[in-house]
Amino acid sequence: MIVFDLQCDQGHSFEGWFEDLKDLQQQIKKGLVSCPICGSVQVRRVPSSFGIAKARSSSDQEKAAQLLGQSLQRYFVENFEDVGPQFAKEALKIHYGASEARNIRGVSTEEEEKMLKEEGVDFFKVGPAQPETADNGEEDD
Repeated sequence: MIVFDLQCDQGHSFEGWFEDLKDLQQQIKKGLVSCPICGSVQVRRVPSSFGIAKARSSSDQEKAAQLLGQSLQRYFVENFEDVGPQFAKEALKIHYGASEARNIRGVSTEEEEKMLKEEGVDFFKVGPAQPETADNGEEDD
């Protein structure tokens, strides 16, 4: 496997693992390679960089964390059914075979989460989605 540096038409940079250069080119041509951040299939290979590692600034780390968070949020939205406040009920139905097995997402109370754990239902919590604009803590007049 070879790791290639890639970039979409929106300027997002990411890596992809491919058998060889020919495999990469074929997958790009067929539209099988997409940006994990925005989903664009307008992807191109960019020159790989190398260098001596240096300590990342907190700004770089914050940007990387934000990109990771955006990618995860997009993945959940695209691959998990949103059942909203019915999460605990649906999770129990799936756990006991009363409903089809599928990926779900939603919200639950602390009491519901405790009950799900006691019933042996596997789940994990993800923090709330970050708003698109920063809140400065001031109220509107």
